[in-house]
Amino acid sequence: MTTLPPDAVRRRLAAAALAAPLLLAGRGVRSQTPPKAPPLTLTLSPFLSPASLLAAFRPLREHLERTLARPVEMLSTKDFRTLCESVKGHSQDVAMLPAHLARLAVTDWGHRPLAATIDTLDVVVLVRQDSPARSPADLRGGTVAMLDPLALTATVGRLWLREQALLEAVTVQTVPSINSALHALDRGDANAVIAGSTQLLGLSVSTPRSDRVLATIRGIPGPIYVARPGLAAAEFDALRSAMLSFRHDASRPVTAANSSLHAVAPALLEQLDALAAIARRTLAGGG
Repeated sequence: MTTLPPDAVRRRLAAAALAAPLLLAGRGVRSQTPPKAPPLTLTLSPFLSPASLLAAFRPLREHLERTLARPVEMLSTKDFRTLCESVKGHSQDVAMLPAHLARLAVTDWGHRPLAATIDTLDVVVLVRQDSPARSPADLRGGTVAMLDPLALTATVGRLWLREQALLEAVTVQTVPSINSALHALDRGDANAVIAGSTQLLGLSVSTPRSDRVLATIRGIPGPIYVARPGLAAAEFDALRSAMLSFRHDASRPVTAANSSLHAVAPALLEQLDALAAIARRTLAGGG
């Protein structure tokens, strides 16, 4: 074994002593770099086609990304039953739900209300401009297109058909989106469409609008955003603050996507219990 002279040993020890702080300092810099925040996941109710939904809610996504300084992933589902299963399974951080399903998410699935959209919107019955129908009774024997039974507009629509003694006298056609319903109406495959008035404002330019309003059923509250259980308190508070700071574009019509978000009134949720009960039965396989 080679023995180094004392001066060489001292030089090596001094070099090592100088290098150690630099190495530790470098490690310290790396450890102080904040990790990238995971994306916030937000699922949207499938009342429009996927392309129309993502385009309509893009301003909200961009607002949340700027305010929260984290990416936001928006997605939807093929139908409202799949939406409910996803929300019940806490698959996404946030869900935008029809108001009665938001009530169900809070009471049955442990979610917390985040923000409300439109205070009220009309449910309307549409027919073609050239339709001979002049009253609800004229729909007897025809086909009425609407979203699936878990959608609030469809729930209200079916109740209205029952009140008009039409539920057993018409064929209810379930469609995947309002876009699809209006295409069916335009082709003559449906005699009427039941939809939310503001849903008609977020359609793609390719959606035919050869319709007129036959009847206005009633006003319903707009969709409500809820957060899954398990979000840390600080994350929930930051998310709620970011959502409540979103303001609508005054140059465009007010819709569920383009509305200034505000706090959810507890009284509003309580008023939805009867409609939430219908959704609960529907999910369980009942009428």
